[in-house]
Amino acid sequence: MPDLTRNPRAAEGREYDVIVVGGGVYGITLTLEAARRGYRALLVERHDFNAGTSWNALRIVHGGLRYLQSMDLRRFFESVGERRWFLRHFPDLVGVLPCLMPLYNRGLKRRSTFGTALRLNDLLSWRRNAGVRADRHLPHGHLIDSTATHDLFQRVDPSGLCGAGRWYDGVMLNHQRLMIEILRWATNAGAIALNYVRAETVNTHGGRASGIEATDTVTGDTQTFNAPVVVNAAGPRCAAFAEHTDRAHTELFRPSVAFNLLIDHEPLSSCAVAVEPKQDDARTYFVLPWTVDGTPRILAGTFHAPWPQDAPLDDPQPSDAQINTFLDDLNAAVPGLTLDRSHVLRVYCGLLPAEEPGTEHTAHRPVWIDHGRADGPVGLFSVSGVKYTTARLVAEQTLRRVFGRKLRDYREAAARPEAESALDFADYRPNLDRPDELRRVARLESVVYLDDMIHRRTDWGADPRVAAEAADALRDVLELPAVPSGAPVPRQSTGSSAEAAA
Repeated sequence: MPDLTRNPRAAEGREYDVIVVGGGVYGITLTLEAARRGYRALLVERHDFNAGTSWNALRIVHGGLRYLQSMDLRRFFESVGERRWFLRHFPDLVGVLPCLMPLYNRGLKRRSTFGTALRLNDLLSWRRNAGVRADRHLPHGHLIDSTATHDLFQRVDPSGLCGAGRWYDGVMLNHQRLMIEILRWATNAGAIALNYVRAETVNTHGGRASGIEATDTVTGDTQTFNAPVVVNAAGPRCAAFAEHTDRAHTELFRPSVAFNLLIDHEPLSSCAVAVEPKQDDARTYFVLPWTVDGTPRILAGTFHAPWPQDAPLDDPQPSDAQINTFLDDLNAAVPGLTLDRSHVLRVYCGLLPAEEPGTEHTAHRPVWIDHGRADGPVGLFSVSGVKYTTARLVAEQTLRRVFGRKLRDYREAAARPEAESALDFADYRPNLDRPDELRRVARLESVVYLDDMIHRRTDWGADPRVAAEAADALRDVLELPAVPSGAPVPRQSTGSSAEAAA
């Protein structure tokens, strides 16, 4: 059985082929790709797995329809292939998401233009369902008329409406479990993954990387892990880690802020609806139907903004003005919608790499640094990615840069294990009378704090009220502290984290 049990001391006594620094989606998929090829891989994460920007994603697994607008076919094909990877390997955790774009015969949202884009999307993604379970097949996109649009989206702005485009994408039904299942797959293939282990520096010998010095933030112990290859995939902190261990590479990560909102309001549609205010240069938002604790609600995103270059990278949060602008935009885009701050249950906020410093426009391509080629330690690599959907592909590309033609093929023995199914992760209440099962999952999945179980092993923490109830109920069952000092804590609209520590 795959075992994520946390044991840094035992891990220290092993030799590794590659050490991955960073436990977001890029570090996790990189560890998986290495382990499936038979490399002895170690992942270290300074906080909990999936605790930063990756935790705050909008949950859509994009197929790249928007890239057809700019004819960026490379990004389109990459997105289509990686969406298929998620649907093929995790059909119980990634589902089909119908999407709706109301059309008003202006700009790129003309019926003729959007209809052509949908047909081209279907034609170029003709293998999108190959090897995918039948109930996860993505149907063809099509245009619908104004009446059908209103039936699907009753609050649609009728002024000038000429119908809508309807297509299908992937959606992470429970992205917490998805990340844990990818980690379980990696450990089943032989990897070791350690949360709450902070990489301090890269050790070198003769100008070559030889491993890392790290601190177990739970015990305070200093540890040494040995490997000839170290990959820095630390997300927003990758530039800072690269500078600390080698030298500054400012192109690696120029931060911008991005956030989504979980809103206590009935869904606008059974589809993910693309909406935007009728004004020049208006942002387009996707508003998803989202169920939390059995109650249908809204998940909306994404708002992008510049991030001050001297601002801290840990626990970023949008300003009150930015949240209010987001709500005002939604109200302006949807007639009769009157959202205010009291409707916001959760702010999902993270940092993404920008094209240029001080801008809100996210980068288009990953950035790789081979530090050995830049007169730094040979065997030290840094990678900064952009999209959740294509993280696994970037991991594969990273390994090709690291190992070149010597990159190993996948091993048949590294098959994905069966998903953890002993507990119903969608609803914590029935599980409280099964304390032994809760303790088993906590032990096998490196749960160190209650916050880990509530927010990153389950979706119990989406609603702050449920999070507080879960914390109260689980405290005596798991006998764990609430949160570590200094760790990022999921936020309510008020910025309070009291529900997680209650």
